[in-house]
Amino acid sequence: MNDSHNEAYNSKRQEVAREYEARGYRVLIEPGPNDLPESLARFRPDLIARGSDETVLVEIKVGTQTAATERYGELAEEIQAQPGWRFELVVVDTGSREVPPSTEDLLEINDIAARVARANELSEAGADDAAFLLLWASAEGLLRHLAIRDGLPLQRMPTSALVKELYSQGAISRQDLADAERALATRNSLAHGFQVSRLGPDTQGLKGLAQRLLSDLAAQKVDAPT
Repeated sequence: MNDSHNEAYNSKRQEVAREYEARGYRVLIEPGPNDLPESLARFRPDLIARGSDETVLVEIKVGTQTAATERYGELAEEIQAQPGWRFELVVVDTGSREVPPSTEDLLEINDIAARVARANELSEAGADDAAFLLLWASAEGLLRHLAIRDGLPLQRMPTSALVKELYSQGAISRQDLADAERALATRNSLAHGFQVSRLGPDTQGLKGLAQRLLSDLAAQKVDAPT
């Protein structure tokens, strides 16, 4: 890693450690083999956070050039098979302004579905800007749940990298990828105070993406409304 990557890595590792400690976890940075179950002893994680009912193994990755599913797929599978352990991949994209939360929990799918319904009401009332932003937040949460469902260590990635990884793993369709990338560009324009000429059509496209994601998750017996 070059100096800027080292700085980004160290800063994020300290941030993640502080956030877990604030939530009552006991954090160990750069744990050794004796700190891990035998089946995980060959791995060298960046830190582990021990809570009352789980232990989280955290890897911090700077940059999004290397596919996370290729580099961390084996580790994610091993940890998934270890009772009481959970894997958390935190990605730092130094070329992006997107900063996903390091440790906060995702909204439950039922809560996201309620937001989608609220966004639909706003859209029907002509408030496309508010509807779009609420739909975007909902769709992004659903994409992250999709990664969790499929056992892919992607839920803390910046959204632009997340959708590409999900598409490369066959978790979303080409249409989903196109809709998500177009929606992300629209979201950035709205959030930074710019006008969007195609807000109505973009809102409808994002509404379709959110509904497809909800249906996909519900079909896999995830706790989502039918």
